[in-house]
Amino acid sequence: MKLSVILPCYNGAATIATQLDALTTQTWSDGWEVVVVDNGSTDPSMEIVESYRDRLPHLQIVNAHPPNQPRLGVSHSYNVGLQAAIGDAFVFCEADDQVGEGWLTAMGTALSQHEFVAGSLEYTRLNPEWLIAANPNWQQRDRPIHNDHPPNLPFVSGCNIGFQRSVYEAVGKLDESLFCVWDTEYCWRVQQAGYPLTFLPTILMHYRLRHTLSGMYQQGYRWGKEYPLLIFRYQDQPAGWATFVQELTSLVPYVLPGIKLSLMSLLNLRRGRGGFAIWMNGLGCRLGTIRALSQFLLDTQVFGQASPRGQQPLEEKASGQ
Repeated sequence: MKLSVILPCYNGAATIATQLDALTTQTWSDGWEVVVVDNGSTDPSMEIVESYRDRLPHLQIVNAHPPNQPRLGVSHSYNVGLQAAIGDAFVFCEADDQVGEGWLTAMGTALSQHEFVAGSLEYTRLNPEWLIAANPNWQQRDRPIHNDHPPNLPFVSGCNIGFQRSVYEAVGKLDESLFCVWDTEYCWRVQQAGYPLTFLPTILMHYRLRHTLSGMYQQGYRWGKEYPLLIFRYQDQPAGWATFVQELTSLVPYVLPGIKLSLMSLLNLRRGRGGFAIWMNGLGCRLGTIRALSQFLLDTQVFGQASPRGQQPLEEKASGQ
């Protein structure tokens, strides 16, 4: 089984060498390639990638951003990579993370037995201690994520998944209208097509969090703005104004701890800095959800159904996620 490692990148010069170095240490007995998808980088990202041709001999660089066209999201980059890949199975990783020791062998072995697999995220190697110590329950460390609502199926981050070509041919490409929760949607769609998600903690990815307050906030906001619209697809009766009011009123008790955490962060007390960063991520998620609900309800009221307004191309984060 030949493997295709698909690595999207947009302005990832600051981090991509860490990922490429880690990939040079990987092995797989049946052959493999790396497909780097450039989404119109304006920094030296692709020069860095080119410098690895002698260490990654089966390396492709493909372009996902035609000149004078809007820059689309990472789901589009992955789709371009999937079209270019020649492997019997595909594995995803990203330009600001780092594959763990033996990652490719673990992926290939798993994909020889299972059609759709995912691995764990490790948070200590690429992130500052002040941020890691603030949260003992980072997601996807030893199990997939599972929220209690339709379709009641687990999902994972797309930065550490793999699937056989037959799955891709049966299920189709990633949803390019989604810029943040495309991986959740694909996990659900694949499972609904009859392919179970096999989670193996031995497939390890070192995951890089955002290290600034604005980065944590923006990540939460973008995810919160898309996730409700995704789950509406799986509900018989989408949320009404009561849900919007409930989300709005939930801000009041959430804001109060933020005042305390902001002061602790300013004074560098205990875990205040990391706690405030995580709180900012949660605030962004809540405000994004409120924004999505209000837009959905207004569109439904005015047009009789949810309109595609607001689904404009978004700037990817620098690494390509």
